[in-house]
Amino acid sequence: MKHKKLFISLTAVLSVVLLLCIFLMIWFLGDSYKDFDNNFTKEFKIAGLKDGAVPQGLGNCSAEYEVENANGDKVKKSQQYFFMTGYMVDGSASRIYVTGADTGYVGYVKMKNVDGSDYKGHCGGIATNGNFLYVTGEGTVYVKKLTNLVVDLIEKAKLPEGDEEKYVQFTTSFDANCGADFCFYYDDPSTTSKSYDRLYVGEFYRKGKWDTDSSHHLTTPNGVDNTAFAYEFNVSVSDEPYGLTKISDSNVAAENRVPKIQKIISIPEKIQGFARAGNAVALSQSYSLSNSHILVYNWSKLISSDNSDTFLNLKGRNFAYNGVKTDNGVQYTDKTVRVYFADKNNGEVFLNDYSIPSMSEGMCTVGNKVYVLFESAGKKYRMFVREQIKYVYSFRMRNN
Repeated sequence: MKHKKLFISLTAVLSVVLLLCIFLMIWFLGDSYKDFDNNFTKEFKIAGLKDGAVPQGLGNCSAEYEVENANGDKVKKSQQYFFMTGYMVDGSASRIYVTGADTGYVGYVKMKNVDGSDYKGHCGGIATNGNFLYVTGEGTVYVKKLTNLVVDLIEKAKLPEGDEEKYVQFTTSFDANCGADFCFYYDDPSTTSKSYDRLYVGEFYRKGKWDTDSSHHLTTPNGVDNTAFAYEFNVSVSDEPYGLTKISDSNVAAENRVPKIQKIISIPEKIQGFARAGNAVALSQSYSLSNSHILVYNWSKLISSDNSDTFLNLKGRNFAYNGVKTDNGVQYTDKTVRVYFADKNNGEVFLNDYSIPSMSEGMCTVGNKVYVLFESAGKKYRMFVREQIKYVYSFRMRNN
């Protein structure tokens, strides 16, 4: 009898172990990524993974660097520099890692708050136009007025570990009126004037821990439940301290005039990044170990008046700017700002859904090429994911 019970127990244990092994084999080996294999190209290695950085935001900007020619003379060349934000698993100051498209890895800088203390936040996004640097996180847009992109950021990234100057300190910040989990700088290719450029700031929603304001929950005209907002700001490099066009209401004191929200884009849940190129816009959608998705929309159709309504009509009240009051002490609101729908059920607006490996994060663009960052190879997650993506990948944005 005892031998029979022991046999049954061993059989049960072995069955569980076998099922677990089968599950793990299916989990790690059984998935395929046809969209990723067919449409995405490996670009450059993600910096900071061995340091304990958790990759979050990805931005870029063109700048000059010196190189020695065949005659030994120093000449200047231009390249794209890529900037990646990452919070640190050990709780130390969050970092910006710098990589040159041609020259490779440059180094990193730590981030400091306006008051000089270490910034240790969950930095979601990064964007720059060479005049201003933007980092988003936890409901705030942090701004650094740059005297020179190379001097203020790239050269500092080259400094050795432990150098007291190896940091970038924000000069100001403003309330984002949303979770501020990602950002993207759109450089209008039709002109060299930055007044036509745009900054986009948006938020991540997942029911429970990452809720968004209830007024940001909207049902699109075609029945999609969107749960987050992304905002469009106009760039104005002469409009300090933010480099963005501010609200102009004379009833608001000059020192209280924050950047004006030009458009509201209603977006789905679990959006980690935003990228606009040509006549298309892409959203990076991911959470945990499930496949990520790159959702692509037709930009001109998305922002058409037929695909929009005023916030006032949709919610029955004016859009309120957090913490901004008029000279009479009344909260400042905007009754004219319009909401545009990233609507997956609208066949004219929605273009594509790429299913790719888990944990896609921020994005940036060069021309119509979209660069996508992943956090799956970070120390925090790499033991659990199917694919440890250690490189930034790109795909070509199609407009139809």
